[in-house]
Amino acid sequence: GSDQPTKNEIPPDVMKNAKVVTDITAQCSRVGELRSAIAAGVMKETDVHAELGQVICGAVRGRTGTELIVMDLTGTGAQDA
Repeated sequence: GSDQPTKNEIPPDVMKNAKVVTDITAQCSRVGELRSAIAAGVMKETDVHAELGQVICGAVRGRTGTELIVMDLTGTGAQDA
């Protein structure tokens, strides 16, 4: 579905127990799945592992084992280009 403040497709507990990677953390905290986890009190913005660009450029390591990774992607202008 489209990203909007009322959308919730991933239960907050799943987000809490996952390594969360966002496209833009500030945006995801307003209209992404991260918003629901923050509203439920189980996550904060600082709990996000990394932004996708950080993983792609190697600044932050992505997968390190068999952990659950949740991608919260709300869209960026670069993705639409």
